[in-house]
Amino acid sequence: MYEALVRSHAQFREHRVLDLEILGNVVGVDIRQYFTYLTGLPELLALPGTYYEEWVREFYASVWVSPDHSYIHYALAGIDYRVTAESAREVLGLRAYSTRIHQLCYGNFEPPRRPHGGTLPPIDFVALCFCQPFGEGSSRTVGDLTCPARTLDFMLRKTLFPRTGYRDGFTRIQQWLVAHLISKTPFDVWDLIVSEIEDTILESFRGWRQLPYAH
Repeated sequence: MYEALVRSHAQFREHRVLDLEILGNVVGVDIRQYFTYLTGLPELLALPGTYYEEWVREFYASVWVSPDHSYIHYALAGIDYRVTAESAREVLGLRAYSTRIHQLCYGNFEPPRRPHGGTLPPIDFVALCFCQPFGEGSSRTVGDLTCPARTLDFMLRKTLFPRTGYRDGFTRIQQWLVAHLISKTPFDVWDLIVSEIEDTILESFRGWRQLPYAH
């Protein structure tokens, strides 16, 4: 499985860059700059969409995330796997960073973390995402976003931060994520993925999540 992931990553590296160039031409903004500053992120977003639901169901029926996010454990076809954060980043071409999006938004709140909960990003940090003038008390909806920020939010909803519904809303965790990309502030992409998996494990049993599975 490790070797298959490596091959898939290499095969689609070139296609991802091309897709970002096409999208940038369509919206009239250089979208690549908001992804290429993070090693491995453009390639990650371009991975193929082939989806084996049976594998995903089995994964989520068995997956366990270590409290410190240092590894995940799951079973497929009766075989147990333990994937460390270090090996996952190696496969996906990602780098480790101390900044964790979910930690910034939710602090030490235990999962499942609510999409509409958490702390708002500071005005100075998130201002680049919104049309000016923007300040204390300003509206923070999708309609208030600049073209680049709106495009990034749309892309993330289909890839790194999968969401359906509430298309006019811009939750606090989405604000943190888009603001990091717009300002080209490094953050730990793998930890974001693991946090989404962690929330999905606990939320899915209660039926609160709009998508049955995360990554």
